Amino acid sequence: MKIFLMIVLFGAFLNAENITLPGHFEAQFVQTVTNPDHKMIRYRGKVVFSERNLLKWSYTEPTKKEVCTDGREVLVVDHDLEQTSAYRIDKGFDLTQILQSAKPYKEDIYIAVFSGKRYTIQLDPKGKLQSIAYYDDLDNKVQILFKMMQYGNGYLDAEKMKCNYPVNYDVIRG
Repeated sequence: MKIFLMIVLFGAFLNAENITLPGHFEAQFVQTVTNPDHKMIRYRGKVVFSERNLLKWSYTEPTKKEVCTDGREVLVVDHDLEQTSAYRIDKGFDLTQILQSAKPYKEDIYIAVFSGKRYTIQLDPKGKLQSIAYYDDLDNKVQILFKMMQYGNGYLDAEKMKCNYPVNYDVIRG
């Protein structure tokens, strides 16, 4: 009986080590990008995540912009420029895989390595995603702080995850 209890407790401990991601989440965010010369720009907006890789970032400050991705393609809608850019991604961003590969570092702080990048992930006391920090391909330090995080079960309607734009916007394919 003691061995069975130890196995159950050890299994529960191992599961507690993993970061669990819901079917979807929505949050307000503040994204701070600091370049190697220590110049900083701060973005604000709302992010929605669904399924494995569907992300929609709706930036409200300092410019109005939407960025939608499925992990393989990204669509950027810049409302100030009235322009839409579509790109295929060579190295896809897989939030689920990043979080699943994360290892505990300190209390509520995890480290993950994905596609050659190191991510520092912090959870709030309830185990929900609170922030992600990493260095991008241009050596900029990127920190994303999530506020008013709402986790939900199931996936969101795919239409909610698309970036929509007026037909008169210029379209650039890359």
